[in-house]
Amino acid sequence: MVLATSDKVDILELKARHPLGDTVEAAGVVLHGRGRVRQGVCPFHDEAEGSFTVYGDSQRYYCFGCGAGGDVLDFVGRMEGLTLPQAIRRLDDGSTPPPRAPFNRPVSSLQPTVPVIPPRNPALLTAAVRFYGGQLRRNRAALEYLASRGIGLEAARRLGLGYAPGHGLREHLQANGFTTQRLRASGLFLEHGRERFAGMVVVPELASGLAVWLVGRAVEPDARPRFQALPGPKPLLGMARLGSAPPCVIVAEGVFDWLTLTAWGHSAVAALGTKGMDRVAMALRGCPRVFLAFDNDGAGNAAAQELKQLLGNRAAVVNLPQGVGDVGELATRPDGRLRFPRLLARAAQRLR
Repeated sequence: MVLATSDKVDILELKARHPLGDTVEAAGVVLHGRGRVRQGVCPFHDEAEGSFTVYGDSQRYYCFGCGAGGDVLDFVGRMEGLTLPQAIRRLDDGSTPPPRAPFNRPVSSLQPTVPVIPPRNPALLTAAVRFYGGQLRRNRAALEYLASRGIGLEAARRLGLGYAPGHGLREHLQANGFTTQRLRASGLFLEHGRERFAGMVVVPELASGLAVWLVGRAVEPDARPRFQALPGPKPLLGMARLGSAPPCVIVAEGVFDWLTLTAWGHSAVAALGTKGMDRVAMALRGCPRVFLAFDNDGAGNAAAQELKQLLGNRAAVVNLPQGVGDVGELATRPDGRLRFPRLLARAAQRLR
């Protein structure tokens, strides 16, 4: 993708020249660990633990304490108060500031810029996902519910889906060495120790094979609430799997729309609602072709148009058939899976 500042700049090449980990460390953040996942103290909010996580394969960062996340351009912009064009120029012309002293800010030296939530532990969440995955294979009602939504067992395994029976998780995590303090901070448990996702199919957001966020959908139709998610900022579901700049991505509105598209083999993400389209646009700024498959109703159509305006001529709306409410409903039609590529092809014609 090429984006103009004062001159045209190849954004992908620019990012390749400035690996995120190197840029973060040059800013004074000490990163611990080796390999694809490294962690340090977040520079954007007060914390004593290292919740700031850098993913080497996707070249993106995420803080489990304050919810800040993005790529190297977002990091530079946040650290120095720059707009996106200014951050691009900063990296492109070599005018990055000299390396700073290691970042070791005392707690409470700054006010948090966004609401602080308890630090998430990817290892703990991943252990929970494995527990949920084992429970799914034993629960007929959950498997039948997924099948009714067009998601078979093989796709469920590939996507890391699970089922929360409402008991056994605490004992499983404690047996894996996680402390009571970590369990309390995980967001997996409500008041009086009840499990947050009890009775739900659980869908993880995976980054480098680790779970970094969870959302659940109740299996029983009369259960309330129907959906639950870990507290704090919600991600663009599926983006961590795709990396920062997939060549083509489909944006759906809901969790099961995304599951359906991903099970069909498409590169897709879920906006998880119709609000915050500026956040979605920011996450998709490295994608040259974006298809918008929101729900076929007033709110969905409005969100799709808003996002299309933010993304410009690299985005096109996928028009669902008359009488089909969303991608998940399309999946229940006998010809749904075969029909969607034709709808996608029509949308692609509008990008030429």
